[in-house]
Amino acid sequence: MSINEIFYTLAYCIFIYGASSSFRENGSSASVVIMLCGISIDFLTSMLPLAGVDFLKMDVGGTNAVIVFAIVFGFCVWMLFAAALIVRTKGSLETYHRLITVVQIAWFIDFIAFLWGIYKFPVQ
Repeated sequence: MSINEIFYTLAYCIFIYGASSSFRENGSSASVVIMLCGISIDFLTSMLPLAGVDFLKMDVGGTNAVIVFAIVFGFCVWMLFAAALIVRTKGSLETYHRLITVVQIAWFIDFIAFLWGIYKFPVQ
């Protein structure tokens, strides 16, 4: 398991903890901060290698359609979370909770697809 995979797993677990707190506490500010920490770890783990942080670069010898799907879907997950935060500031907690649920499911699909793309399908 690479350092990236550890960070991605940690980010998702932190987000899930924040989301469960958000559901229990009806979208409290503390739960939003926890989810933001998870999203931030995921974002930084993805973007810092592009800025030249070598220890976060993955040693994947190419790419395939599943990896490309996971990368594009990852951006969608970040945008969905941003939309959830905007909806929360507008005061629609029911829609906010629905969006957070969608983010949880989408992020899981994204993470599994990324791992599948790396380990299960041949890269070119």
